Amino acid sequence: MAATLCTISVILLALPSVYRGTVDVFTPTAGFCSEEYSRRDICFDAPADASLHRGWPVNLNSPGAGFPYTPTLYDMDGNGTCEIFLTGGHTFGLSGDGSFLTGWPTEEMAYMGYATNDQMPGPSCADINNDGITEVMWSERDWYAGSAHMWTFNGKRQDGSNLPGFPQTAPGESSNALDSPFVLGDSDGDGFLEAVTAHTLGNTGDYYRISALDHNGDYIFTTDLDPAENIQCIYFGDADGNGNEEFFAVTVLSGHFRLHLLDSSGGEQAGYPVNLFSLGAGYLMFGPPVAADLDNNGDLEIILGYGINSTSYAAAVNHDGTAVTGFPITVATGSQLFYLGLGDITDDEQPELLAFDNQLSAGYRAWAIDIATGTPLPGWPFILSDWPEGFPTVVDVNNDGCQDICFVTSGGFVHGLSNDGTELNGFPKTMNSGSISGAAAGDIDGDSLYELVAATWDGWVYAWDTDGVVSENNCDWPMRGIDSRNTGIFRGAEQSGVQEADPQVSLCISSNPVTGSALFTVSGTACSTSVEIFDITGKRVAETTSCWTPGTDAHNGVYFARLTGYTGTPPVKFILVR
Repeated sequence: MAATLCTISVILLALPSVYRGTVDVFTPTAGFCSEEYSRRDICFDAPADASLHRGWPVNLNSPGAGFPYTPTLYDMDGNGTCEIFLTGGHTFGLSGDGSFLTGWPTEEMAYMGYATNDQMPGPSCADINNDGITEVMWSERDWYAGSAHMWTFNGKRQDGSNLPGFPQTAPGESSNALDSPFVLGDSDGDGFLEAVTAHTLGNTGDYYRISALDHNGDYIFTTDLDPAENIQCIYFGDADGNGNEEFFAVTVLSGHFRLHLLDSSGGEQAGYPVNLFSLGAGYLMFGPPVAADLDNNGDLEIILGYGINSTSYAAAVNHDGTAVTGFPITVATGSQLFYLGLGDITDDEQPELLAFDNQLSAGYRAWAIDIATGTPLPGWPFILSDWPEGFPTVVDVNNDGCQDICFVTSGGFVHGLSNDGTELNGFPKTMNSGSISGAAAGDIDGDSLYELVAATWDGWVYAWDTDGVVSENNCDWPMRGIDSRNTGIFRGAEQSGVQEADPQVSLCISSNPVTGSALFTVSGTACSTSVEIFDITGKRVAETTSCWTPGTDAHNGVYFARLTGYTGTPPVKFILVR
């Protein structure tokens, strides 16, 4: 009997760095004439870009275009490699090899309710409830379409299952939080992280509400500002330099930038809000303000971008509304300002001001400006043919000892610029369509080198290898929200893109299970040796320096011990058996 030939039909879509095709494979079975059919996505490697990471790009099978897919990189399982999380209706979790994490993507609304041409926040990642397991949280929009459903507030465990109380709609009525991330921080000192975001009341674009939820999904507060006030961003840090971190918001009301410092119950701290700066007849830049301790005195300054009469400026204001010396800085004339950023790209331990703008009636530009003099660094600006999207990522990708500036454009390019204003060797990277995701830097494969991750707005996610060695002093701005908790606080070269933890401090228990007293030891340099004990419900039951002797009211079961003041240090899980 003559053999029946297998038929292979291939449709090729030419991409800049790969050829990807859909292949219909007809495989003869034992009967030889019967045909089993399978459809596969295959990838033909081409030598266009040898730095494209193995297994990438990944197709998210987006239902269309106009989705941000802003990446957040975080080592969720503590193995030294970052996972990648992105939202565009569904929320996706990817491993460094390009495979989907178990339980991901989440099954929600394929669409975000509407498309966008602006960068949106990525998900937030942290262990919010001190159980030793990473949680992923993100904010979107309340929206229904048949049986499909999107929620404003979302929280998942690392296995893709829902956190208690999540997902849920915004309070009052269906609302919108697409423009604001879930910012994670511990403002009340209980050892658990709160999730705070700005949102609207109803399906509008007016962000004047702030809601906080605890690790159980219960509301802590919903605070309404003036309905005419527009929240630019929520942050978590020590804004006033009193040693305590708080959630705070920068807003605009009637042409004035304002600063709200919130207490743990959502009320205004004494003396706030403060008027920071008057816009007058000016207009806002596209992106939110930047918070940083520019003068290293322990409190935060707010850098505000704006334009007046086609001239772009950056103002910097202290938390009490007084101006920072040397500001405002003129970025450019004939300019529309997009985003501001910071990063030490000259290796002088002082950040430079970074900016993207539109040169009116011309093209687009990237700027690096010496804050001390208010003038561009030699070789800047860098001229672009496409719209630069989102914050600049600041990381040393070529291992020359100086950090570089990486960013995406609407034309589908990822640029890498040196401190002299020239394109790095091997850049720009090319994607198959436009991007608004921004770029994120982290080690996704455990080789101690940075990879860059970016996505197109129609759902192709790319990862590229770099020569940059992962270090604590060469990645000032690794992702959109600066860190995986989306705190929005520039902290200089403290972000390694691997794990938010203090590797010099650890907490250990002498024996587990505990049958009598629990003995704890602290290794490394710690400012505090206070240990807090929590039961399985999250209730704090004791605080000690080194030894906990359970009382008669302490039930057998699972407990957690946490070193006070070190939220990045993993808690110790132990079992009490008596």
